[in-house]
Amino acid sequence: MLQYIKNISFIISVLVVICTGFGCLETPVVSPATIDENALLANGWTQVSLEERSFEQNISNSTSVVLNSATVKYHNERLVSEINEQIIEFKENNNMPVSIDLPESMSASIVTYRLSFPSGVKLPTGIVNKIMEKKIDEIEADNNVEDMQESTTRKIRLSDGTETIVRIFSASGNSTDSGMRIMGFVTAFVNDGSSTIVMGFVPDGEYHVELGPVNGTLFYIDGNKEINEMLELVSTIE
Repeated sequence: MLQYIKNISFIISVLVVICTGFGCLETPVVSPATIDENALLANGWTQVSLEERSFEQNISNSTSVVLNSATVKYHNERLVSEINEQIIEFKENNNMPVSIDLPESMSASIVTYRLSFPSGVKLPTGIVNKIMEKKIDEIEADNNVEDMQESTTRKIRLSDGTETIVRIFSASGNSTDSGMRIMGFVTAFVNDGSSTIVMGFVPDGEYHVELGPVNGTLFYIDGNKEINEMLELVSTIE
């Protein structure tokens, strides 16, 4: 919540420059940036939450700004199932009757943010890039990763035919000694009257365990393959 408020405060400070002089500015209702339901179903993903917010902020004696936002979160249930199957196989092969608990973040997630601004104002590219950097900081904090570095960029085509640049990242995890890394991505694009930011992450590599005399690879996640699937889902956003 605190990080969200900081992001809103940052955007408001920019809009002071953009919007001063217009009086009380009307903000269009924001439509959530949703992934196509058929694509979700085909790939084993589910929508886990939808949160809509509206804030009114006085920026001068004669000017107030209303910001509308919608946040949608998605989770990869198919990947969770595959991980559990690998864990069961590992336990059977090593005659392990005990349960193995994994962090809740041990799957792939996608989060979309759509923000609408007064009078359909669209954020300049430089401002969008700064917001993207803040979102990357959130990924690091929420998923307990460190040393997140951009590894590559890709271009994807959206459902409306426009193209957007995706920044793909890799980072080391610091919550366990499993040896896994974290892969993530972030992109942003502009629609009529709104700006959209999309980010996602997925563990990558082998999850190593040492349980008494038993040690080995508990399960494996192909991060690049999962990122490819995630970007296919992102391309269906309208």
